[in-house]
Amino acid sequence: MEYIDLTYKLKNEIPEYPGDPKTKLDYFKKADETDSSTLFKLETGLHTGTHMDSPFHYITNGKKISQLPLENFIGEASINYVESKSKEILVKNCNLKNSKEKIAIIITGWGEYFGSKKYFYENPYISNELADMIIEKNIKGIAIDTCSVDKYGENTIHKKLLENNVWIVENITNCDDLNKTNYNSFFIPLNIEAEASPVRAFLKKD
Repeated sequence: MEYIDLTYKLKNEIPEYPGDPKTKLDYFKKADETDSSTLFKLETGLHTGTHMDSPFHYITNGKKISQLPLENFIGEASINYVESKSKEILVKNCNLKNSKEKIAIIITGWGEYFGSKKYFYENPYISNELADMIIEKNIKGIAIDTCSVDKYGENTIHKKLLENNVWIVENITNCDDLNKTNYNSFFIPLNIEAEASPVRAFLKKD
């Protein structure tokens, strides 16, 4: 059984969204002659690397990650390659209109800029009409290979999706060679009482 990992490795050099905390991963203690165990400590923002946003990110009384149903994190996902040079992703730019899966993976190719300023400031983003379709189709979660579903400095799409209980996974990677229209997908966050969480995202090969 083979899997495709869509997750960026969480490490000290991982780039963070502008204004977010830097990631610090370091030894708390090392195994030596007096202690047989090694222990790391981690400081990071919850929106660094491959992560999931819950409704509480923008909705005051929205659900936190720990309150989301486990069954919503796993299922058949449609693969939607964006066929457009425009930064705004419209319904006509991908095949989501014809899909029946309840998780949508949107691939723009923007991951090639990961680690650069351009990645964060000029990212492709979901249009209002595409967000409306996601909600109308009762999709439970979306994943995208950009830093945000919104244009830099905006939050309209986040709010629209999250207030309709659609979880959002951002910064997925390793998407270039997906050769099917759908995969069995897994987007597994921590059981954390917060608005977001690092997530291990992967697909199952048949």
